[in-house]
Amino acid sequence: MIKHCLVLNKVSLPGPQDLWPAPLDLAVGLREVVLIENIGPDESEPLGKVASTLSPPLAGEVRHWDQDAFSLPREDLYQLRRRIAYLAPGMKLLKRLTLGENIALGPSYHHGTSIRSVLDCHADLLEHLGLRPFLSLLPQDVEIKVYILALWARELIKQPELIVAVRNETWETFSVPNEGILVLQDYLAHQGGAALVLGRSHENFYHLASRLLRFESGRLVPHPLEEHQGRPLTDFLPLVTGEE
Repeated sequence: MIKHCLVLNKVSLPGPQDLWPAPLDLAVGLREVVLIENIGPDESEPLGKVASTLSPPLAGEVRHWDQDAFSLPREDLYQLRRRIAYLAPGMKLLKRLTLGENIALGPSYHHGTSIRSVLDCHADLLEHLGLRPFLSLLPQDVEIKVYILALWARELIKQPELIVAVRNETWETFSVPNEGILVLQDYLAHQGGAALVLGRSHENFYHLASRLLRFESGRLVPHPLEEHQGRPLTDFLPLVTGEE
């Protein structure tokens, strides 16, 4: 039985080796929310890209849903990527397409349906994110908060089973600071799936988390979550058994 959507086994990440001097071991369960703290953009980027299949590791084994993603044929790898959302600073929308076209382009292409039908199918998500008034505008004509929410919508509209999110100061410039938390919380509550969230601090996410790891001296060190004290052990059985 598959119990994890992501497993990194003795992985050496791409990029300068002094950022991650030790091989990395990390597993994310099928319905886990794993937070990694004390990790800046430089350290986050190679881990985020490997976890989302955008970059291969230098060494070690990376498995997604018990598949070696980096040994798959290109078409199979693209199909696997549709199960993964990757959200990170530096991601861009296509300038010549409206927000609505950017958001719906992937599902429209893969399913051979119109942009309008895709947007209509996900009207509740767009309404929840407050994006409906902006769908006909170009990316350069909206404020940063709307731009970032459109990036979230573009990924979440795929209905991913694994969300890899990298947070930094730029992404915290929402006029409502907790908006990203609410988006993630609501999505996981309604769609299920797992999440790996990287950044300096995730205090506002602790109530969502299954585990908290901190990046210390090139290693991921487990830390207890006070929010878990007093919760019955049965809450954590799915993390052990892989059952829903």
